[in-house]
Amino acid sequence: MPIILITGYPCSGKSTRANEIVAAFKAKAPDRKVHLVSDEMLEIDKSVYRDAKQEKIARANVMSAIKRFFSREDIVVVDGLNYIKGFRYQIFCEAKAEQTTFAVVHVGTPANVCRAWNEAVQKNPWDEDLFDALVFRYEEPNGMNRWDSPLYTVPYSDPIITPNEDIFQSLFDSIIHAKAKPPNFATILKPAVSIDYIYELDKQTQDVVKHILGRQQDGGPGQTVVVAEDGTVRLPIEIVATAQVQRLRRNFVALNKVRQIDCGRIKGAFAEFLNRNFGTA
Repeated sequence: MPIILITGYPCSGKSTRANEIVAAFKAKAPDRKVHLVSDEMLEIDKSVYRDAKQEKIARANVMSAIKRFFSREDIVVVDGLNYIKGFRYQIFCEAKAEQTTFAVVHVGTPANVCRAWNEAVQKNPWDEDLFDALVFRYEEPNGMNRWDSPLYTVPYSDPIITPNEDIFQSLFDSIIHAKAKPPNFATILKPAVSIDYIYELDKQTQDVVKHILGRQQDGGPGQTVVVAEDGTVRLPIEIVATAQVQRLRRNFVALNKVRQIDCGRIKGAFAEFLNRNFGTA
């Protein structure tokens, strides 16, 4: 689901540009569904920006609306202040996790022009003190940041955005034809490990520990202990403490909960692990 994030000062013409972009995409790619997510659509009142807690709830509602439209083909245009770089980063991460494309459109209208437009609004203008506070708090997007890239700045004086314009063609190509950035390795969900595997991992490693400690008690240190058809543990010349072997077992179990190995190879792999840590490999 390609995401186009609109950002700018209050009363900068963001909604006008968002509607132009939606119309241009519908004309250029009639086979794609284009969804518009906005404060107006979600009935988010301007007053929520006076209260940090209410604003956080409003951002969560915007994110929920974006997720409702998640699709590999549909395009979502997010119209709003989007003035907090942390929120833009959050939406960027959602796009990356979905392996889809992302772009930011900054409506570049000077604050004095926005103020004049706000004063001319007949219905529901921004309160002057809130307008000034939001302009002060605004974190302007920077194309050098990956969460603000690619960044398209549209001057307020430019004419209506149409499918024939160069800036729209560039935006279209970056959203439709660009290759999506792969998700971070750390955020990729790992396949679930079966309960049977965890049980076998714990049981078999415990069996190996009991066996080598028993042999060490009977025959002393420095001997070779066969723990499986494909596994032999070579004990060091000094006595190995029970606590040391149990610590190594816990490390081995933790490592192999992440990367599952064949149950028939557990004892052999554990033997190799012990030999490396005993320095007898």
